[in-house]
Amino acid sequence: MENLAIYRQRTRGFMFDSLPLAGPFETNPGLWKKVNEKGLFVPFSGDTVVFQLDDAVRSRVKDLQSILYEHCGNMLAEPLDPETFHVTLHDLSNGTAGYELEQQMAKNRESAGRILRLIQMEATLPLRMRMVSVFNMVSMSVVLGLEPVDDLTCTRLMELYERLQTVAALDYPLTLHITLGYYRPGRYSAEERWKLMDTFAQLNREMNQEFYLNENRLLYQRFEDMNHYYHI
Repeated sequence: MENLAIYRQRTRGFMFDSLPLAGPFETNPGLWKKVNEKGLFVPFSGDTVVFQLDDAVRSRVKDLQSILYEHCGNMLAEPLDPETFHVTLHDLSNGTAGYELEQQMAKNRESAGRILRLIQMEATLPLRMRMVSVFNMVSMSVVLGLEPVDDLTCTRLMELYERLQTVAALDYPLTLHITLGYYRPGRYSAEERWKLMDTFAQLNREMNQEFYLNENRLLYQRFEDMNHYYHI
């Protein structure tokens, strides 16, 4: 289980160096499952466990999103509704809507629900977080990277993640973030890549803000596309 020093060492490198240093920039082929050539979200179903954000944090993230779209909107999909902003603790299932996925999500909801009820009974102090860097997430989205402020918070988050691994085992570690926007699928010029890098740098000059996550605002949610999440 990672402590804070290991988490920082693992994440800060790609958070601050997430785009190619030369040539054009091409989005991840997997993005087509979520966004079409017009930049509109397409049906993509699944479920996840997320922290809801308080109004002050959501407002701050909306400000960052607005700057990103002002400078790089031609590279991005339709804007995410600020009401969808969240911190993902653990993804569960996703894919094309149908009987098999629906059955899996029903099992996930039951198993994750038991775990979340225990977590919320245990919840004590809020989890201290810090905004670190806006970066390119696997060439599918632009996200606001986060990290715990202290070892106590880091240990607790890793423990919560491991509990949910018993519901759906992921083959990648927890990387805390808030999604600001998805790309529009395609290939972008070196000049457009530089514009994206410059915008990241501008946004990152305003980082290092602290905020709290509350375990009582941890929810199981479903989504029907990347802009429509709901709690059942």
